[in-house]
Amino acid sequence: MPISFGSAESTASSNFIRSNLPQNKWWVKAEGGDEPIDMEKGFAIDIKNVTFGWLHIDVGIRDWQAWPSPSQSTPRPSDSHKQGFEVDCWLSDGREASMSGNSYGLGQFIAKMYNQAETAPEFAAGKIPVIQITGSTPVVVGKGTSYDIGFHIRTWIDKPEEKPEVVGVPPAAAEATPPSAPPTASTETDFGFN
Repeated sequence: MPISFGSAESTASSNFIRSNLPQNKWWVKAEGGDEPIDMEKGFAIDIKNVTFGWLHIDVGIRDWQAWPSPSQSTPRPSDSHKQGFEVDCWLSDGREASMSGNSYGLGQFIAKMYNQAETAPEFAAGKIPVIQITGSTPVVVGKGTSYDIGFHIRTWIDKPEEKPEVVGVPPAAAEATPPSAPPTASTETDFGFN
């Protein structure tokens, strides 16, 4: 039986949210190339289920080692690993994306967002926030510069349903299965899954 390595098919995990904090630019790194994020609509982030761990990023290297829980870290694997996070996101057109990072600025952003979101009744009801990035301000950290990321929770939506995985079926055949109903956005918003 022939084997293959990788896939030419696009998957949800192939979309990554990236940022350039000094220029306050946010984009999605997708198979088709980089696409700017429309901050008028923003993006949804499953902040309630953010995962923390050790992350080492370098040219051609991404080593992510999740912790059992946010309050239970594991020993640091190497001097190259920094405390990081990983979280699921959704773009305004319904595509899934992943966001991760190990910089001080992104870590503080995730902490501030979680701390603000958890006080909202929508958080307790299982909804996820749609956020808009409003700016990035340089701040001195130690002997270097980091960035304070400003944001606004635009609205709250129901968490999009996960696409069912068909085990042992090639991606093209799995896509031929009848799709489940598309997730719905809350009323009063044009943040949808078109």
